Amino acid sequence: MYSNTIRQIYEEKHKIKIGYGSYGGCFSLKNVPAGVSFGNYCSIAPTIRIFRANHPKNKFTSHPILYNPAAGYVTKDALKRPTLTIGHDVWIGEWAIILPNVSYIGNGAIIGAGSVVTRNVDPYSIVAGNPAKVIGKRFDDSVIKKIEESKWWFSTKEELIKNIQKFQDLVEINEKNIIKEF
Repeated sequence: MYSNTIRQIYEEKHKIKIGYGSYGGCFSLKNVPAGVSFGNYCSIAPTIRIFRANHPKNKFTSHPILYNPAAGYVTKDALKRPTLTIGHDVWIGEWAIILPNVSYIGNGAIIGAGSVVTRNVDPYSIVAGNPAKVIGKRFDDSVIKKIEESKWWFSTKEELIKNIQKFQDLVEINEKNIIKEF
């Protein structure tokens, strides 16, 4: 989808790490600031917004003229801009917003379209809403454990294609168990 060269440029020049196979809005410099790391095989909608800082509330002005070097009047950024780690195989839907309090989105998580994420998201959780709340999990705990142990996201495209049935079998077992429960 995108070359390793462009991923290296984003990491070196923009401090945005984008894992193998990840695509979409993770390549938007307008919407993704420095300090964000995407795992492998993430599906990121083009309209997401990630914020790593808020305007200061305890200064005489909240205008960036006194804290942001991009405004041209100060040489050092006065705001703390924490990093954000997004795990492997994460899907972030259209118009989702991730606020500065969030430092971690776990492997396999899904963030629904239009969600406003205000806190960390556990692996394989499905969150949606404003503020985003957990509305489900993708799989039961035994399947999650097997997926995590497989570390499939370190596979190349060729390895994934070769072993697709093995990975799909985990999900089908999970679907049968879920159907039995209802």
